[in-house]
Amino acid sequence: MSNTSLKTTGEWKEWREINWTKVERRVFKLQKRIYRASQRGDVIAVRKLQKMLIKSWYGRLLAVRRFSQINQGEKIIEVGGVQLLSPDKCFALAKRLKLNSKVKPMISTVKDQPLQILVKMSLENQWEAKFELSSYGFKLPKSCQDAMKAIVNCVKFHPKYLLKADISQCFKCFDHEQLLKKLDTYPTLRKQIRVWLKDGLINGKDLFKWEEVISPLLANIAFHDTEEKIKHYTKALSDQCEGLSLIRYGGNLVIAHKNIEVVQKCQYIIRECLSDLCLELKPSQIIIYHTLYRCGEEEPGFDFLGFNIRQHKVSKNQSKLGFKTKIKPSTGMIRSHYCHIAEVIDKYKSASQAVLIRKLNPIVKSWVNYYSKLFVSKKIFQDLDNLIFQKLWGWAKRRHPNQNNHWIYQKYWQSIGENKREFFGSDKNGSQVRLLRHANLIYWSIELA
Repeated sequence: MSNTSLKTTGEWKEWREINWTKVERRVFKLQKRIYRASQRGDVIAVRKLQKMLIKSWYGRLLAVRRFSQINQGEKIIEVGGVQLLSPDKCFALAKRLKLNSKVKPMISTVKDQPLQILVKMSLENQWEAKFELSSYGFKLPKSCQDAMKAIVNCVKFHPKYLLKADISQCFKCFDHEQLLKKLDTYPTLRKQIRVWLKDGLINGKDLFKWEEVISPLLANIAFHDTEEKIKHYTKALSDQCEGLSLIRYGGNLVIAHKNIEVVQKCQYIIRECLSDLCLELKPSQIIIYHTLYRCGEEEPGFDFLGFNIRQHKVSKNQSKLGFKTKIKPSTGMIRSHYCHIAEVIDKYKSASQAVLIRKLNPIVKSWVNYYSKLFVSKKIFQDLDNLIFQKLWGWAKRRHPNQNNHWIYQKYWQSIGENKREFFGSDKNGSQVRLLRHANLIYWSIELA
């Protein structure tokens, strides 16, 4: 065992002195060794390296940092409104961070979440080497956009039936021992994970939340081999089952095929995979759609991860395929986004213009960043900007009920260079800030791409 990996507190005396580049490099090297050992099937080496990482001083430091700084972004951490951790106490927490299955943890405590992060750091590279390519949810190299691109690629040349299953809702009764058997890790770590499971780590409500805790990884492990089982099953049905696509993101599973019989029969193998974990999928949690035509009571197209995918018939002059595939934000996500912005405007109806803008800009930017990688039409973004303008106009008029419209517009909407008037203000320190517009952000994201 490397002495370097287990180096303790002598190297740094204060939290602020830590060389995080060095810490991350050392942890990454161990994770890379775990990944390679898992790829070649060396179970003994994997377990040895995992123990080394969990006991490593660098690993414990990085786990505490990810909890206290990266995820929260504050010097004082609060959980449930209670101050729990300051930078001066991070060293003490890292020192005593270790597996302890005898002490029953509480999921929201300051010690338990860094420990979950540390365990996840030791497990995720082992399983990353095993996971199917179709698994996208809560994996570091992949994102929602990658899952959506996979779906678009599998339907863009042929209209297909799509089976969508919400497997996250069936985790109210979960066989812990089946998961631990599949996890197949060393005894001390298995005992720790068993304690977390018994303490309610996995449940139907928060199974697929917050990427830095271990529950989403355990869920991905539980559903490992699903794709191979489904493909093996469908090969026995007929010779027409080629082209079956399976995409899973977190608790959402999509199966695509041009033959509806194949898609319908895939329901049985999904239920069989779930029954191995003592889980049951209700009929309301599994729906079949078609990208071009109605399928039963369902309209053409379907919603997935906040996007809507639908195909439209066009003439051969417009497309040799006779249809076009369009992807856009789903109606529900557009409505939810606008309602969120409207709530913020109502909440800060008495705040200054600069304060309101600083509250709104991160919301606008994150929403556009999510959709701009796949969705390029500006119309929906322009419509959102118009709705927000109407809401802000009501906010401004409420502040000055005795002023005319021209005066209000001149006060709150100002010209910046040759651009159109923007919702623009200054704070007490004289710093100027303007509201970001959805349409402008999508334009620049396309230009930079």
